[in-house]
Amino acid sequence: MTADGPSREFADRLETAVGESLAGTVEWTLYETDDGYRLSLPDRQVLITSRDGPADSLCWTSALHSDGKIVSKFGPYEAIEALLEQVKIIVTTDVQYTVCCDG
Repeated sequence: MTADGPSREFADRLETAVGESLAGTVEWTLYETDDGYRLSLPDRQVLITSRDGPADSLCWTSALHSDGKIVSKFGPYEAIEALLEQVKIIVTTDVQYTVCCDG
C-alpha cells in the first residue's frame, strides 16, 4: 500500500468514519499494514485487508479480533461505502461470541 493515491484517500475516509462513530468515547489507533489496515481499540482489533478484485478493483474484508482470537469476519466488499458501514458497526457494538465445545 502506498501513502498517497487511493489508499491514502481510503485511510482518510476510514479515520473519519471511525472518529465520527466513536465520537471521542474511546481511544483508538489506525495502523497501515502490508495488505491493509489495523484498527486498535482497548477491547478489540479490526483488521481490514485488501486483495485484487474483478476489473482491476480491490476487494476488502474485515476481521474482528478480541482476546487474541478472531471473533468475526466480514466481506468481501467491492464498495468502500459498504465496508465503512460495517466497520462503524464493528467499533460501536459490544464484542460477543459463543464458545462451542464437543461434548
